[in-house]
Amino acid sequence: MAGTVGHSGGIVAVSNVGDDEFWTGHPFAQANLYAYGRLAWDPAADPVALLDEWIALTFPGAPDAVAGALHEILDQSWETYERYTSPLGVGFMVRPGLHYGPDVDGYEYTPWGTYHFADRDGIGVDRTVATGTGYAGLYPEPWASVYESAETCPDELLLFFHHVPYTHVLHSGKTVIQHIYDTHFEGVQRVEGFVAAWESVRRTVSDDGAPRLADRVTERLAEQLRSSIEWRDQINTYFFRKSGVPDAHGRTIH
Repeated sequence: MAGTVGHSGGIVAVSNVGDDEFWTGHPFAQANLYAYGRLAWDPAADPVALLDEWIALTFPGAPDAVAGALHEILDQSWETYERYTSPLGVGFMVRPGLHYGPDVDGYEYTPWGTYHFADRDGIGVDRTVATGTGYAGLYPEPWASVYESAETCPDELLLFFHHVPYTHVLHSGKTVIQHIYDTHFEGVQRVEGFVAAWESVRRTVSDDGAPRLADRVTERLAEQLRSSIEWRDQINTYFFRKSGVPDAHGRTIH
């Protein structure tokens, strides 16, 4: 019997809760789960305020230096991860199955689809109505028209909607290839900053009765730094060899 499927609004997510001692593996990842729950009740809540709320509840009475270090790390975490993994909306360059660590071509030639379409001339997926898959046209106006043109498409989504030359100039004024190089080096530098910020307050957290938590955060940040370096070197090397365009700042790319 034919019927009508409708909805009255809702919110859904994939959680990262497990049987780890710290529930979400990384103690700081609990902030994501907390913010999800709060936003489910109040979608208009300020994410930055929710972050400070979580910090205050998780580390009650902590000195301002501790709260400031945690805010610095967590407020930049998502953007930092994007900087050393997937530039300009290009997508899913992770190891198949594990989904951890870089594998630029891991899913590129599988039935799951392709994500970067990189060749010697350029990078990105053509999802325009005019010459590509037509996906851009599924959005309502004015977004369909915004995404359809490489000139109006936001930089952070450019390679999701367009295949462009490595020398294509972004709204930022940088070329695509230089943006890739710069953001991957910057991503590692940001993680180094996270490590330094945490080390400046780690002893305080440990002395306040949470030595195991302090050790776990140190361990996870060390792994993030190692991983960010691996991502930087593999992604930059891959696109340097594809494009043949050197880094404008002469940094080491293998």
